[in-house]
Amino acid sequence: CMEARQVHAALSAMRNKTDKNDARGIAQVLRSGWYSPVHMKSHRSHAMRTLLRSRKACLRKCIDLANEVRGLLKVYGLPLPERIKHTRFDATVRPFIEVHPDLSLALVPLLDARLALLHTYQELDKRV
Repeated sequence: CMEARQVHAALSAMRNKTDKNDARGIAQVLRSGWYSPVHMKSHRSHAMRTLLRSRKACLRKCIDLANEVRGLLKVYGLPLPERIKHTRFDATVRPFIEVHPDLSLALVPLLDARLALLHTYQELDKRV
């Protein structure tokens, strides 16, 4: 693998930009040795990065849903404690929701979705 900026600079001097001329230009760069090799990450490294990004996305969405539930409860004058563990959030919020039947229609699906995301996050965390 070659540094893309260097190859682009070498190819930008050509008059006609065609695939055939690009291939000739790249071959000329290789023959002349005017390029810098680029380090390629391993497949394992890419797989680990993907796993970490998936885990982070699940956690972020889980936090977003928790904050949405907090905001909706605040409208009804039911503020939650500032700090609740991710695993205890559902058990803390459900008693607040059961008091108001209107809230349960709207918030139970959000809590169920958040719980599914939390389980997915915990599974990904084990894999990491």
